[in-house]
Amino acid sequence: MTALRTERLVLDAPRESDIDAVFAACSDAVVQQWIPIPSPYTREDAEFFVRSYVPHGTASGRFSVWALRIDDGPLLGTIELRRDEATGSASVGCWQAPDARGHGYMREALARILSYAFAPEGLGLTRLRWEYLVGNEASKRLATAVGFAFDERSPHAVDIRGDAREALFGVLERPASGDGGPALD
Repeated sequence: MTALRTERLVLDAPRESDIDAVFAACSDAVVQQWIPIPSPYTREDAEFFVRSYVPHGTASGRFSVWALRIDDGPLLGTIELRRDEATGSASVGCWQAPDARGHGYMREALARILSYAFAPEGLGLTRLRWEYLVGNEASKRLATAVGFAFDERSPHAVDIRGDAREALFGVLERPASGDGGPALD
């Protein structure tokens, strides 16, 4: 996995020292409400995420997980890019620690990762998808802020721990050179 930087952030792989922060963030009621993770979330789940899930994604090339942090500071959240079955396509997901919300960190990190995902010298992707659970307005605002467009006419159901939730897909296509597409850097 390639480490990336923004003006304020370092985006690198979650590490052993992040386990307690992953546990705390994924135990948060807001994260639990919107992200399909175990509930209750245990320290063992956090250990599995850092020690097994993340390295497997990197080794297999199927997905990458970036940790957001200021310099070498504590974990602020994560962003995952998971390749779809369609060539050149991936889906994006993220969560943020409660104390990190409201500072623009996730938008800044997401813009950098999307730029890398679309760059020919990066991942060379042509299309990204975002799944928005209806009611999670923060997720929809974040996605639209970086250019995702949602088709309100095509809702589908997502199972979150046995609860069928309405969701919409948003799509972001790689901007053509010089077309005035979304500013991702």
